[in-house]
Amino acid sequence: MDGQKPTIAFFGATGGCANSCLVLALRAGYCCTALARNPTKLRDLLRQREIPESTIADNLIITTGDVTDIEPVKETLLSNGGPVNFIVCGIGGKPSFENPLRPTLDNPSICQDGMRTILAASRSLAVAETAGKPSLIVVSTTGISGHVRDFPLVMLPLYHWMLKVPHEDKKVMERLIREEMEKPAGERGIQNCSVIRPSLLTDGKEDGLENVQVGFEEAPAVGYTISRKQVGRWMFENLVCKDSEYVGKVVAITV
Repeated sequence: MDGQKPTIAFFGATGGCANSCLVLALRAGYCCTALARNPTKLRDLLRQREIPESTIADNLIITTGDVTDIEPVKETLLSNGGPVNFIVCGIGGKPSFENPLRPTLDNPSICQDGMRTILAASRSLAVAETAGKPSLIVVSTTGISGHVRDFPLVMLPLYHWMLKVPHEDKKVMERLIREEMEKPAGERGIQNCSVIRPSLLTDGKEDGLENVQVGFEEAPAVGYTISRKQVGRWMFENLVCKDSEYVGKVVAITV
């Protein structure tokens, strides 16, 4: 990239994890794009995090639209005349408790539908060389591993009752990513994918990464919670700023 910082596309940028990653990228001078149904909300969130208006104007292009609509998604995936270098995806639904006995989401399939669109859009823009395709960084969740339990046993009722619907959505999302990566390199829309499975997300402070525990899918770190700001910082420092051992892996993080 001739010394230039990578370009980054954000989906779910008004959510805590992706928004925190976006804030750090803008502060560091990265050129970013973001898809938002409500651009005003995104700008307000960035102002609350003390991102200057000049930085928003110079380093961020916001496209209005929905993540299930391929045209605005394609627009978001382009920067400086070509595909972005990174895609950061933190999309997710809002909890719905209309039936307290069967909690669900306002959109129970938002993660899989959004990822299906992002991958299709990226394929349509992909260059022939694998190295020129974007790296995907996606926020998933603990509790869906088919290998080992990656959450404390005491949280089993919560995971299997209140989080059943969002977990099923995340499972399908991850399956779509695996299927994409199984395609021949020339046919897929991404270079690689790093799947982040944080433990239960909180709105706590960004306390740095000193106390963040990290494990891979086969030997995950097990804990109760982690703040969205810590997840955003972890993604930015370990997957955007450098080529770490976590690139292209399924990683569980907690505190």
